[in-house]
Formats: sequence, structure tokens, C-alpha cells
Amino acid sequence: MNSDIVILVVGAVLILAFFYWFLHRTEASRLRDQYFLHVHQPRAEAEASLARHMARAQEQHPGKSEAWYLRKILNDLRRDRR
Repeated sequence: MNSDIVILVVGAVLILAFFYWFLHRTEASRLRDQYFLHVHQPRAEAEASLARHMARAQEQHPGKSEAWYLRKILNDLRRDRR
């Protein structure tokens, strides 16, 4: 009976940890994940590509938030693929 309680407690803690992680992700981190799904490159190349896109967007539109730049980059990628 004690082992059943331990298993239930451990399971509940894992579920709560997952929900905490899922709900507390920032918009920017979700947008970064979307970018990596849209580009079909190895992760290291995709990160370098995103850094170049971010630098260019920051030069063209200074003072915006990271999430704004990522939304713009994703919108541009979607537009260019049409």
C-alpha cells in the first residue's frame, strides 16, 4: 500500500511539473519552436539562420520585442513559401 501512494505522488508531481513547464513558456520560446519546425535544416544551421534573420529584423525595425521579431520572421517565411 505504501508503494502505491509513492507511485501516485511521484506521478502527480511529474504531471504538475509538465503543466508548469508548458504554461510558463514564453511566447518567444513557442515562436522559436515554430521557426525550427518551418525550416528544414539541422538544428545548428537553423539556429544560425534564425540569428541572421533576427539581426536583420532588428536593424530594419529597432526597439521591438523578441516575440515581435519572431512573428515577423515567421510571417515572412510563410509569405515567401506561397
